[in-house]
Amino acid sequence: MACPPVETAPHHGDILADRIEKALAGRADLPSIAFTGTGGTITGRTGDELRAAIWMQVDRLRSWMRGGTGVLVLAFPAGETFVTLFLGCLMAGITAVPVALPRRGSRSGQFRHIVTDCGAAAVLCAPESRATITAALRGADAGGADPGGRDPRGGAPQIPVIAWPPDGAALPSLPDIDRADAEKMRPAIIQYTSGSTRWPKGVRIMPWNVVENCALVMRAWGMDETAHFVNWLPHYHDMGLMGGILYPLLCGGQSVQMSPFEVIRRPAAWLEAISAAGATFSGGPAFMFADCLTRIRDDEIDGLDLSRWQRAFCGAEPVPAGLLDRFHARFVATGLRRDAVFACYGLAEATLFAAGVPKDDAGTAISDQSVTPCHLTDETRAHLRIVDPAGTRVLAEGETGEICLSGPWIADGYLGRADETAASFQAPAPAAPDPVWLRTGDLGHVTGNTLHVVGRLKDVLICNGRKISAAELEWLAAGIDPALNPLAAAAFAPDVTSSGLAVLAIEPRLGCRLAPDTAALARRIARAVAGEWGIRLTDVVFVPRGRLPRTSSGKIRRAAVARAWRETRSSIQGEVVEVS
Repeated sequence: MACPPVETAPHHGDILADRIEKALAGRADLPSIAFTGTGGTITGRTGDELRAAIWMQVDRLRSWMRGGTGVLVLAFPAGETFVTLFLGCLMAGITAVPVALPRRGSRSGQFRHIVTDCGAAAVLCAPESRATITAALRGADAGGADPGGRDPRGGAPQIPVIAWPPDGAALPSLPDIDRADAEKMRPAIIQYTSGSTRWPKGVRIMPWNVVENCALVMRAWGMDETAHFVNWLPHYHDMGLMGGILYPLLCGGQSVQMSPFEVIRRPAAWLEAISAAGATFSGGPAFMFADCLTRIRDDEIDGLDLSRWQRAFCGAEPVPAGLLDRFHARFVATGLRRDAVFACYGLAEATLFAAGVPKDDAGTAISDQSVTPCHLTDETRAHLRIVDPAGTRVLAEGETGEICLSGPWIADGYLGRADETAASFQAPAPAAPDPVWLRTGDLGHVTGNTLHVVGRLKDVLICNGRKISAAELEWLAAGIDPALNPLAAAAFAPDVTSSGLAVLAIEPRLGCRLAPDTAALARRIARAVAGEWGIRLTDVVFVPRGRLPRTSSGKIRRAAVARAWRETRSSIQGEVVEVS
């Protein structure tokens, strides 16, 4: 099917589809997106070429789904097929659910949960993935149930798994669509949370949420048609999907899409791509900035030109104090500016971005003992409050409480979870101007024009009535020995009723070895923790790298670690040191 002229393309009243069309038209003969391949090959597409590929997907989808709407799970590796199919779903009015591919022999309980929970009409995948996905849905993989516990929503659904593109193969018939239901305003995307504390929840992201949040980023970061992105972040995570694929397109810019596995395997590949493309925007979680400090050789820095990198954003998790200063110092010889490197904050429930701009745009930095602050603009500050745990009182500057957000980019709620939607998305207003606020579940405080994100509300330890963030304890502990990794640790109470007691499980940094006398190291950590907060560490578990359970975005699942410890200590692989 030839894609229709821009002026006559049907938009279905969808503001997001309209913005996609206009953005592609603005780069008709200009580079819009490129994909890296094996051996360093790059496949580029102009706006017109990308638009034609998207409309080919729209034609296939509408023909198969009888022109109606529905929900499709997209289980693809990073690359052009995923991007064009995802954008095709948005253009066709079909709700897209991007997911991580289940790995052969891995635990796939979370994958089955997502497919069941979202009510998908089908799972679309690459031909080579079909057998693995089919086995995962049947529970035939070796891993069985997810270690985080039983999925309360039941077993795997019986839905078709379709190799895409179909290449002339007969597609299974889908149930007739209720026309009244089809006319309801559906989410553009169901973005599943990473499930760091429980089973993932589907966040209903509406078309206008995406448009509004992209506009907020454009204002905060000065993002326009000159923006040139390099994205390596997973497309099933909000930071990669929105910040790496959709927003570069919607702002009229261009992007280079990399495989996450390539960058995780060799972090230098990320900086090499930024240098080669002359990219102005690129970022990632704190662990990648940390890996660049320890896993990139001096000879790999030679020849890099990072002088055009204007927005090196670091987010997805609290950013340890000093990390970005060390990152800049390591790569200053490449032309990287200090004001380009900054911390940001966001979450899927706010579509993506909530706070964080380069320091020069927000004033003077204020030091914090454990985290790098996110700088606020007047706009992001106006849509942010720090409230007490009951959500009824706005806290004073410097007081730590729950971060609450408002604005047109706040998502519609959780899929099929009315009670949790009411509790999180419809919290009574602690202060004007908005009638309701999103309770993020994150802990932080505001000082001046900076937001300090210190951890999760549920990841806290209690000592003499005081709440201490688990992340703060982990950072303090890792500061005792440079071999310890603060981004691969879990601090928790030994049982649910404990007060003033804690257990710490922690991994070493890549390529680092712990001192032979781990008992002495554990005692040093325990003394530092006790001196800071009065908490007594009963045990320190030194865990081999990569053994702590993680979410799909790489965050440590503290609740799963705590549950495993409480059920049977032997389920945590590592050296347990009892602190006397």
